[in-house]
Amino acid sequence: MTRLLPLLASVTLACGGGDAPPDETAGAAESDAPPIRLFGADGRSVTLERPARRVVSLIPAVSQLVVELGAADRLVGRTDYDTLSALQDLPSVGGGIGPNLETLAVLAPDLVVRFEGPSDARTAQGLDALGIAHLGVRSDLIEDVRSIARTLGRALDVTEAADHFLTRMAVGLDSLAAAIAGRDPVDAVFLLGGDAPLAAGPGTFIDELIGLGGGRNAFRDSDDLYGAVSPEALLNRSIDVVLLTEDAEVDPRLVEGRRLARVPGFVLVPGRGLVDSAWAVALALHPDLER
Repeated sequence: MTRLLPLLASVTLACGGGDAPPDETAGAAESDAPPIRLFGADGRSVTLERPARRVVSLIPAVSQLVVELGAADRLVGRTDYDTLSALQDLPSVGGGIGPNLETLAVLAPDLVVRFEGPSDARTAQGLDALGIAHLGVRSDLIEDVRSIARTLGRALDVTEAADHFLTRMAVGLDSLAAAIAGRDPVDAVFLLGGDAPLAAGPGTFIDELIGLGGGRNAFRDSDDLYGAVSPEALLNRSIDVVLLTEDAEVDPRLVEGRRLARVPGFVLVPGRGLVDSAWAVALALHPDLER
């Protein structure tokens, strides 16, 4: 892997002066701007001497935000899990957790946005060894999405686009709040399918969506963010609606006696589609609601 360091060192974007063409003049203006200091979810900071021009996002939700902010041309790589058609021609670095660092290094990014968490400490260590600037983020909650959008705005010098995105999000969520105002909350559980299905608990993005959609999480007192549930555990809860994604499969006993409502799979991705996700949950909980 160390043999790639000379390659990284050789990749420069020099700025000209005097009779430089317009794009180089813009680069010179950037060089006069103060460095951009960013803080990750772990409190660690990264300093960019100028806005990032070559970015690899290891988190599909973050990749979508970059596209939403009009900076798709800054992305030089993707993961196997990035499904946006705009990104399919980009080279893949493998998984978002434990990516192929040699492939990533060849792309010569000036910023890598990665998942911050104990499950992937090796990626941060590997990027440090390669001398690649990286920022660790988590998108567990709605406020995390807002924070990431602001950070991307600064890192990519698209703060105006980030502000517009945040304004649209606020307006969309306010519209939803007005639509469900006065309605009685619906007791609901959101199950992630599988042989041992998991129920979204408190402190999760899904819990927030249930609240925004005019619901009340039946597992709001759980000790787990996502805890395995049994038929018995569900029978002992006051539940009106069982929420599942469109392709999720669960034991029929888990939904017996409750209304089953399917929502699109994108509701599991905390990112640019947050307002649509909240509305999807709201419409599942309140079928008579009109958007």
